[in-house]
Amino acid sequence: MKQLITFLPSLLFGLITYVRNKLFDWGILVSKSYEKPRIIVVGNLAVGGTGKSPLVSYLVKNWRGDDQLGILSRGYGRKTKGFIEVKEDSTAEEVGDEPLAYKKIYPEIPVAVCEKRTLGVETMPEVDVLLLDDAFQHRSIKGSLSLVCSTFSKPFYTDQLMPQGRLRESAKGIVRADAVIVTRCPAILTKEQKSNFAQGVLRNSKEEKPIFYTGVRYAKPVGPREYLPSKWSIFAGIADPAPFFEAAASLGSIQEEVVYKDHQVFTDIQLLDLEQQAKSMAGDEGFLTTHKDFVRLQSHLRQLPNLENHLYYLPMEMYFIDQEEQFWDWLGKN
Repeated sequence: MKQLITFLPSLLFGLITYVRNKLFDWGILVSKSYEKPRIIVVGNLAVGGTGKSPLVSYLVKNWRGDDQLGILSRGYGRKTKGFIEVKEDSTAEEVGDEPLAYKKIYPEIPVAVCEKRTLGVETMPEVDVLLLDDAFQHRSIKGSLSLVCSTFSKPFYTDQLMPQGRLRESAKGIVRADAVIVTRCPAILTKEQKSNFAQGVLRNSKEEKPIFYTGVRYAKPVGPREYLPSKWSIFAGIADPAPFFEAAASLGSIQEEVVYKDHQVFTDIQLLDLEQQAKSMAGDEGFLTTHKDFVRLQSHLRQLPNLENHLYYLPMEMYFIDQEEQFWDWLGKN
């Protein structure tokens, strides 16, 4: 019954995105390109949780050369409009959680939000390379390169269009990608697994694409004290919290797991509830969350002293399973 209910909306959504893409392909709708800055689009075909943010962070942290980098995002979940340059003391309500997280990690680079990407590019402080976060479907801008993320466990080519599935456009949209970044891979991949993924890409792109395989790893929790609690209450408001929960399970005894919606905006009641829970915690107990959730909570912590004293977050980073040098060689040549 659910498939019948979602079939027609999915069909209509597919038709709309198909026509829109064709209008850009035929030049009726115009894609603007820029000689400077060099624009690298990071995006996906499916909604949420495909590893775009870890990829953007990886590129900034490991960039080869002396280029001045910048990040431009829509600022999903913010309560503001227009162009805003992100500051270290900005709030998630003003600029969105992901842009604020970037700025907290890399305070030296310009980060901005703007729902109109062309306006954002033209208003950004001058940079050599601009990472356009979550912009694969924003075809009003033609980037120098487009990197499309797809999770290993839920590849885009097995998915369906919204609302039947999670695809923002047909899987055949992968033809516009310059490379596919496979995220959240197991630490060891067989040739057969790589071949199967490559075949899935090829069926939709009709041409071979560079494919790079990556994983994620977690560092020591960051929080108010050096010594870590042994008992954790964990919560996450991200699209795919499973890897976070799995990593948290290795850190001690899990007392409670709470899943919020992606980009959760914590209400006053939820904040007071967390504060009351923290007030009753012993010295060996703590809250553990993701970095994105932490930056959404950070502006409230001065009014929540018990939560501030018991709240930790788990840093995460992307890494290449193999072919890291080949990736940078490819990026430098394109």
